[in-house]
Amino acid sequence: MYNTLVKLYLKESFSLKRLLGFDLKKSKVKAILIGLAIIYSLVVFIGAIGYMFFDLGKILDQMGQTKILLSFLTIYSLSLSIIIVLFRASGSIFYYKDYDITAPLPIHPRTILWAKMTVLLLILYASSFVFTLPIVFSYFYWNGFSILGFLFYLVGFIFLPLVPVLVMSFISLLIAMITAKFRRSKIINIILMFVIFLGIFMVSFSMNDVETNPLTGQIDLFSGISNAYPPFEWFMNAVHDQNIVHLLYLVGANGILFFLFVYFINGYVQRTNQRGIRANIKKNGKAVTYQERSIVTALVQKEFKKYFSITLYAVNAGLGPVLLTVLSVASLFYTSQIEGFLGEMVGAGLDVEILIMALVGFSVAMTYTSAISLSLEGKNFWVIKSLPIKAETVMFSKILFNLLLIIPIAVISILLFGFSLRIDIVNQLSLILLVITFGILISTMDAAINLWVPKFDFTNEVEVIKQSAGAMLAIFGAFGLMALNGIFYYFLNPHMSLSLMMLLMTFLNGVFAVPFIYVVKNKSTLLFNRMKA
Repeated sequence: MYNTLVKLYLKESFSLKRLLGFDLKKSKVKAILIGLAIIYSLVVFIGAIGYMFFDLGKILDQMGQTKILLSFLTIYSLSLSIIIVLFRASGSIFYYKDYDITAPLPIHPRTILWAKMTVLLLILYASSFVFTLPIVFSYFYWNGFSILGFLFYLVGFIFLPLVPVLVMSFISLLIAMITAKFRRSKIINIILMFVIFLGIFMVSFSMNDVETNPLTGQIDLFSGISNAYPPFEWFMNAVHDQNIVHLLYLVGANGILFFLFVYFINGYVQRTNQRGIRANIKKNGKAVTYQERSIVTALVQKEFKKYFSITLYAVNAGLGPVLLTVLSVASLFYTSQIEGFLGEMVGAGLDVEILIMALVGFSVAMTYTSAISLSLEGKNFWVIKSLPIKAETVMFSKILFNLLLIIPIAVISILLFGFSLRIDIVNQLSLILLVITFGILISTMDAAINLWVPKFDFTNEVEVIKQSAGAMLAIFGAFGLMALNGIFYYFLNPHMSLSLMMLLMTFLNGVFAVPFIYVVKNKSTLLFNRMKA
C-alpha cells in the first residue's frame, strides 16, 4: 500500500499534465514551446549561477581550498530545505487536505505519513539537485573527479537534509498554530515571511564583494557554519577525503533521528489533522452593510482579498514591491554608499537612470499575479464564468490588480531615488513613463500566458504559484523583455539624449503590449466559452 500511495502522490506532484495544466498529446505546439522555454530557463540559470561558482572554484583551487565549495553546497541545500518545508509541511504533513478521504480507508496512518514524507523529500531532492548542480560541477572539476567521492556525495545528499526537514516541520506547525489564534493570521504570516527573506537578503548583500565575485564575501561565514554543525562537517569530510567513518556518522545520526521523528510524530499528526486549525474569530455585532461598486472595482477588491489570503502567493508575487520599497527608502539614508557603487557602474559607461530602471524592471518582472491569478480560481472558476460579466473584463481586472500592486510603488521609488541621487526631473518623468508602459507590457503578457496555459486542477496553491508553466514563463519572459530593452539602450544610447531615448523605449514597450492586449481580449472569451461548454 505504501508504494501505491507514493505513486499516487508523485503523480499529483510531478505529472506533466498537472504541472503544465494541459494534455501534451492534445497540444503538441504548446508542448514544444514549453519544452524550449524550460531549456532556456535551465540554460540561463546554470549559465549565470554556474559561471559564478566556476569562477569561485578557480579562486579556491589557487588557494588549495576547493573543499570550501562543499560548504556552499551544504548551506544552499539547507536554505532551500528551509524554504520548501516551511511552505509545504503544514499542508503535506499537518492539516493535509485529503485527510477526510484517507482517514476512513483501511490504511495504517503511519503508512500514509511515510508516503507523504517520502514525496516531500523527493520534491526537496529534485529542487536541491538542480539548484546545487553548478556547485557540484565546479567542485569535481577543480578538485578532480573521483567515483568513490561522487558515490559518497550521492549518499550524503540523501541524508543531509533529514534533520532540517524535521526541525522545519515543527516550526511550520508552530507558526500555523500561533498565528491561527489571531484574526489577521494571514497578514502576520506574510509579514514574518518577508522579514525572513529580507533578513537573508540584507545579510547576503552585506557580505558580497561586488568588485570581484559576489560569492567570495560569503566564504568565511559559510565555512564557519559548516564546521560548527557536525553533519555538515561529516558530509564535507566524507566527500572530500572519502572518509567512510564520517559518512556512517551522517547516515546513522540523521537517519535514526528522522526515523524516530516519523515514528513518534504519527499520533500528533493524527490529532492535528482531526481537529484542524481553529482560528480565533471575534464578533463585533455590527450589522452587515452593502455598498454598490463598479464591476471592475469589485473584481479588483476580490483579487486583493485572494492575494492576502494565501501567504505563499503574497510572498512570491509581492517580493518585488517590498524589495523596491526597502531599497528606495534606504537610498535616503545610505546615499554615499549607493553613489559609490553607482559611480563604478557609471564609469563603465552606464547611466544612473538605466541602472535604476534595471532594478525597477526586475521588481516589475517579479510581480506576476496576472500570470497565475486566473489559475488560482481553481474549482471556483465556474462562479466567475457563470456571472453576467464579460470574460475580457475579468482578465483586465486581474491585469489592473497587478499594476496597482507594483506601479504606484515603482513611481514613488523612482521619485525617492531621484531625490537622493539628484536625478534631473525630466529624466525622472521619462523613467516613470517607461516603467508604466513596461508594467503594462509585463502584466498583459502574463495574462496572455495564463490564458494560454491555465491550471485549474490543483490540490495545493504551491503548484500554481511556484511549479506551474505560467509562473515560469512569466518570470523568464519578463527577463527576456528586460534584455530586449537593454539591447535598445545599447544601440540607441550613442545617437540620442537619454530622455529622448527613454521616451522612444516607452513607445516601443507600448507597441509590444498591443498584441498581448489583443490576445487577452480574444483568448479570454474563447477560454470562458469553452469552459462553459
